[in-house]
Amino acid sequence: MSWKWQKRGSLNVLTLPKWEAEGIDLGFSTRVGGVSQVPYDSLNLGLHVGDDATAVLENRQRWLDQAEVPWSRVVVGEQVHGTKVLWVGEEDGGRGIRALETAIPAVDGLLTRSTVGLMAFFADCVPLFFYFPDIKAVGIAHAGWKGTAHKIGQGVLECLEQAGGRPENAWVAIGPSIGPCCYLVDENVAAQFRANFSQTPFLAKQEDGHYLLNLWEANRMTLLEKGVRQENIDVVEACTAHNPEWFFSHRRDGVRTGRMTAWINRRSTRLDARGMSGTR
Repeated sequence: MSWKWQKRGSLNVLTLPKWEAEGIDLGFSTRVGGVSQVPYDSLNLGLHVGDDATAVLENRQRWLDQAEVPWSRVVVGEQVHGTKVLWVGEEDGGRGIRALETAIPAVDGLLTRSTVGLMAFFADCVPLFFYFPDIKAVGIAHAGWKGTAHKIGQGVLECLEQAGGRPENAWVAIGPSIGPCCYLVDENVAAQFRANFSQTPFLAKQEDGHYLLNLWEANRMTLLEKGVRQENIDVVEACTAHNPEWFFSHRRDGVRTGRMTAWINRRSTRLDARGMSGTR
């Protein structure tokens, strides 16, 4: 597996060293190492789930400390389980990081050619990370079942093409989410996938008429269909619902649970050997 755990300060971060070698700081958090109380214990990074805002902001400070990025250089989208994707830049720095009302409204995918950090939040949905070497851009997308069924990954790649990039040169990482071991859906959900995919091998029908849904495979198929090379897709295959010691899970825990973050930041220069080691 090309994904690796790194210890950064007091936090454990899941990352991809080969992306770091290109100057791309990619990371996915755990639920461990913060100050939030039950049921958000402890590194809840979501402001929208009912947790004490002071605790969430302290947790976000801890995340930004390990990333060595100030508040003013982070951009957050609202996340509405849609497929809207937007480009952001230096002028958007600080939006959504301290308060919900300042987030980029009604957007589930962000792209940038600047060095602002992009941050999104998850508790079962799929984090999609993008790096486009040919146009020096990075992106992040929030792909729940709705975003996956309606192919938000392809929406990101179409934005790339409009900016002069080529999907076959894109790098894409699929981070932790609820896995096919735990994600049971009904016929209404399955029907939306069948409406948008010519084949649905990621749906495994069960005896009671429900389906086990493999969101990792559905997103991988979406990317391949658009031209991303198989060797450029890294899937971690870590199930959030199956690992309560490491991850929050909406399906497992219900509405009152926290959020992990997915993070990507294109640094202005390549990381040195110290940064590659994870000792910051």
